[in-house]
Amino acid sequence: MFAKRNKEQFQDIGRSPEAADYLAAQLERLMNLPLATPAELERWYEERDTVEANLKRRFSHFEPFHEVWHFFADADIRSRDTRYCERQHHLMSEYIRQLRSESRYA
Repeated sequence: MFAKRNKEQFQDIGRSPEAADYLAAQLERLMNLPLATPAELERWYEERDTVEANLKRRFSHFEPFHEVWHFFADADIRSRDTRYCERQHHLMSEYIRQLRSESRYA
C-alpha cells in the first residue's frame, strides 16, 4: 500500500487549481492536528467531516487520489501506530507536493 510512487501514480479526477489548493491546505492542517487523546481524535474526525463536506459542496467533480480516503478514515490507527502514521503522512506529503506544483501551472 505504501510502496514508492512516482508522479503518475497520484491519480485523481476532475482536479482544478482551486480544488488542489484547498485539499493541499486541508491535508496539511489535518496532519498537524494532535491525536494523543480521545478528545483530540474526536476533534480530528469532526474536522475531517468538515473538509469532506466542503470538498463535495465546492468541488463536486473532484475525486482525490484514493489514499486520501484512507487517510481520512484511519486517524484512530495513526493515533496508536507511529509507523503507520509516519507512512501515511509521508504519502500525503508527496501528494500535497504534487497538488501544489500542478496547481501553479494549471
